[in-house]
Amino acid sequence: MKKIVLTMVVVGVALLLGGCKSKKENEGLHPVEVVEPTYTFTKEDTAAVIEQVNQFIERLKQKDIKGATEMLYYLDKDSIKEPTDQNKARKAFTLRYVAGCAGYNLDRIVFNSDIDNEAKIDIILFEKPEGDPRPNTTSYYFRPVRFEGKWYLTTKDNITDTHSELRNKREAEKPFGDVEIEEEEADD
Repeated sequence: MKKIVLTMVVVGVALLLGGCKSKKENEGLHPVEVVEPTYTFTKEDTAAVIEQVNQFIERLKQKDIKGATEMLYYLDKDSIKEPTDQNKARKAFTLRYVAGCAGYNLDRIVFNSDIDNEAKIDIILFEKPEGDPRPNTTSYYFRPVRFEGKWYLTTKDNITDTHSELRNKREAEKPFGDVEIEEEEADD
């Protein structure tokens, strides 16, 4: 029992001496305050993003798939770029299922930074009578980007800041074939 108490006392003294020694070694260092960057978003930012989403949906309601895809961009390192024709064709291929939609409901907009934001909308595919159990909405995600003070719509599936040779190679392989973007006339 005496050995255990003696061992505990020796370990305790060693820890105290070790702690004091390391404190003396660090006396020359001064604490540095790290200031996290802050992003400021205003109601004007929200209104600008909502306006772009409204324009996008209006084009889809009019079955203007080409016009809708021309509103989409991507972030490439330190610049905003228009997607390639192949990328536009891929988007058009996806959007053809929601062209002629009845409208949308804004689910949420989340602002984190100039390049890390999310807007989720629920696209109303068709109007349905009350009590109709069929689902009539699908979700669509945007990734709004503020670049040099202007807002651009990118999509959630966009690989931000990584438009690389691998992506160019995939586009060159044309996984969807030669899909052409066709303008459809709106029904009056």
